[in-house]
Amino acid sequence: MVSQKQMLKVLEKDQLDAIHGATLRVLERTGVLVNMPEALDLLDQKGMQVDRRTRIVKMPESIVTEAVKSCKKDFKWHGRSEKHTIDVVDGRTKIGPGAECVYYIDPKTDEVRIPTLQDGLLCCRLMDALDNVKIAYVPTYISDVPDTARRIISVAAGLLNSGKPTFGGTLDKDDVELSIRLGEAILGDREKLRKTPLFCGYVDPISPLAHEHTMLEVLLGYARIDAPVFVTVMALAGGTAPASIAGVLVQQNAEVLSSVVIASCVTKAPKVVYGSVSCPLDMRTGMSATGAPEFSLIGVGAVQLAKHYGLPSNMGVQSDSKTVDEQTAYEKAFSALAAAAAGADFSDLFIGSTEAFNTYSPIQLVIDEEIASNALRFAQGIEVNDETLSVDMIAKTGPMGNYLKQKQTMARFRKEHLRPNLSDRWSRMQWAASGSKDAKRRAKERMVELLSSHHPEPLETEVRKNIDSLLKEYSKSFGADVLVKRSP
Repeated sequence: MVSQKQMLKVLEKDQLDAIHGATLRVLERTGVLVNMPEALDLLDQKGMQVDRRTRIVKMPESIVTEAVKSCKKDFKWHGRSEKHTIDVVDGRTKIGPGAECVYYIDPKTDEVRIPTLQDGLLCCRLMDALDNVKIAYVPTYISDVPDTARRIISVAAGLLNSGKPTFGGTLDKDDVELSIRLGEAILGDREKLRKTPLFCGYVDPISPLAHEHTMLEVLLGYARIDAPVFVTVMALAGGTAPASIAGVLVQQNAEVLSSVVIASCVTKAPKVVYGSVSCPLDMRTGMSATGAPEFSLIGVGAVQLAKHYGLPSNMGVQSDSKTVDEQTAYEKAFSALAAAAAGADFSDLFIGSTEAFNTYSPIQLVIDEEIASNALRFAQGIEVNDETLSVDMIAKTGPMGNYLKQKQTMARFRKEHLRPNLSDRWSRMQWAASGSKDAKRRAKERMVELLSSHHPEPLETEVRKNIDSLLKEYSKSFGADVLVKRSP
């Protein structure tokens, strides 16, 4: 069952019903554009109203309802190291990084530049070392490798530098086939990959109400092998979606549910994660506003809709700041708390990125892990039972007593109270004596320590050989040895 844990709500049941009803009217009366002949054929065969000239498909309520009901409500997402395998719905928000960031803030110089392969490897290794990061891959657009081999280098580098769950290629059908071949290289068999999904697909419908052919290739390709697909919408309120937040939720809902219908054409039980990174279009600047409070309102609304349908959910966490600073911290802390308190199953576009997912910083990655740990602890709530109510202990301690002497105090402290890895809680004198370090400096030092001490679990020799062979098939100059980061 989908997790119903939810502290934060922005919609009442009648409002969810109203959005659902409006979505069905949009799908049945307006329809969606489906820019792929094969998908049009599949939808036609399923009984949809298909206009071949305009490529508009209108979806009746009965078919949409049936497709949503057929979805797999919970499933496992496997890491190449089995200890990192996760249950998609487990009552906790799983954290992942921003993806394909085109800028990189150098941790040594604080200068912004184009990311390299070595930058991506460093960030991936760091994600593998951080406990609160559950999804790991190369989060940057690698600029210094051949275009023809970029995708396999990026995905293979993630596999070599982390054992945690990762996304496969998500550009087109060739990317899907690449993911399948990498899965075969690890598991040895395509049928095992169907039973043990190592990769998720990632689909971004084009707002408003369009499904482009490359994204449809990804959606259908992963659905055919029973692999999970994240359908994550980034609509701009006032630009590619209505300015009203309710209107954004209706259109976004139509884009996600129509994706479910399309996936259901090739699999009996689609594994779809309902995602949102929709945000306002700032009318003053013409830029997306991912650090705005409305970004989180839309995201929490999307999480509620996902729970309404019994689907796993994904909500982004982001900032519009261009650097590692206070704006990045307060904007991401706000949306991270919203995501965790709403009960989002994932917040995969979060850790390490800023500038609306365009810039990546390993120092921000360490800071964000601390933000995540606080948000996740808050979302755990308060445990209330006979032991925690502490009536006997209060009686035993009595007025003007001292709880430090009680054996239960330390045990309960370890269980209930978060121990920070980065935040400073010492006295001013102790803080000054240790160098008066601010959070950014402490994060940099922790980054260096983690990279020095942590070593990802190595691949088995045969698997490494298989991946090495695939790499050399796409690019003779890159093998598995090149994709292992050996030093901080």
